[in-house]
Amino acid sequence: MILPCHNEEASISATIAQVRANIPNAQIWVIDNDCSDNTAEIALDLGVQVIKEPHRGKGFAIRKAFSLISKNQFDVVFMTDGDDTYSLSKYLEAEEKILCHGADMVIGHRIPIYDVQGTRKTPFRYGHVYGNKIFLFTHLILFGTRIEDPLSGWRLMSSGFVKSFLGGTSKFEIEAELNAHAYSISCNLEMVEVEYSGRALDSYSKLNTYSDGIRIIRMQLRLFRSERPALAFSMLALPWFTLSCLLMYKILRIYSETNLVPHFPSLIAAVGAFIVSGLLWTSGIILRSLRLGRIQTMRSLYNR
Repeated sequence: MILPCHNEEASISATIAQVRANIPNAQIWVIDNDCSDNTAEIALDLGVQVIKEPHRGKGFAIRKAFSLISKNQFDVVFMTDGDDTYSLSKYLEAEEKILCHGADMVIGHRIPIYDVQGTRKTPFRYGHVYGNKIFLFTHLILFGTRIEDPLSGWRLMSSGFVKSFLGGTSKFEIEAELNAHAYSISCNLEMVEVEYSGRALDSYSKLNTYSDGIRIIRMQLRLFRSERPALAFSMLALPWFTLSCLLMYKILRIYSETNLVPHFPSLIAAVGAFIVSGLLWTSGIILRSLRLGRIQTMRSLYNR
């Protein structure tokens, strides 16, 4: 059980209590991600292992935890947030999907639970609702796979999936990296619906709706370029090739009528645009070949 935390002293004890109630045999790792409050001290007092990761960012915290997992140490690895917002009641169902049905990652599809007693905040901020829809759409367009809740932090993974994951150099983009990795190795994804509550009133989110949202979009585009380079660079080459064809058509039409080339700058621009499009397309083909080698490395790690 991995709990990445940055200043979660208001909720870490409740999160640990929920883990112990639903997964009594879990080995709990609290990742102290540059906390400046008492999160680590509270976790130590509760008898769980605390691992320090000074490089702030959820992705770095997860990478640190993954790096400490030795071969065949665990059958499954579970990560969730330390803010006591995710319900863990569906854990056993998710574990069965991995151990008995061959899934490699089970993602918790968040179902918002609204607090009528006024002890918790609203589960989703206004901007997050539409942001999640945008990320769902962009992931579907870029990778061709539908994940109902692509940014959910509730994830149960097989040991092979964890060993083969080579990313984690990010902040709140770690979920996008995990989604892309699942696409890379063509693993079996499953979903379970999990209840999602708002934070406690004295707890606050570190996610900035707009700046972090832009970072996630940029990460998705970088991952698209990395995981589908032939298509990505072909799309970049297409405008240059189209411009080259338009310019060359005009030049050839005039040449066919007059046997003259009166617009040498247009000819030079057409040839230059064609060369750029060719270089971009060639880059995509080369990067696709390099990607195949990287995938072989990840699959060998997966099968160990």
